[in-house]
Amino acid sequence: MTENDLNDAPVSLDVISQYLTALESGDYAAMQGLRHADFVLDWVHADAFADSPLSHEETNQFWPVWLGAFSEIDYEVTRTIAGESVVVVQWAFTGTQDGPLGPPVFEPSLEPSGKTICLRGISVYDVAENSIQRETMYIDLATLWVELGVTP
Repeated sequence: MTENDLNDAPVSLDVISQYLTALESGDYAAMQGLRHADFVLDWVHADAFADSPLSHEETNQFWPVWLGAFSEIDYEVTRTIAGESVVVVQWAFTGTQDGPLGPPVFEPSLEPSGKTICLRGISVYDVAENSIQRETMYIDLATLWVELGVTP
């Protein structure tokens, strides 16, 4: 990329870059500051008609629970496509579950398994007014459960 390419990059890409840096470092305050007050997290992992997106308040609980359950995480962005108001990020998450994984992520809570997971996913971010309005995150929940040793 040339310097002109970076200057022409959409503001949405800068917002998401800041957000992902904060996510990887566990800086929840910075994450929250980049989300719009009406932000929702649509965690696409189950029945499309049964599960509602998480509100901003529920999202503020989601990330500390998720990241608190896994030590020494690695969050690797493998591909990014950015437009003026939408950024699509393909990612891989690796971590060892050495803490409980409870609501609002899972209910009932999953006790620490000691297992290391590697989960791939895609997040679609809607950005407006220099803040994230919505994240739609697609993950393979079945693979996650198998890697954690969850039985139905």
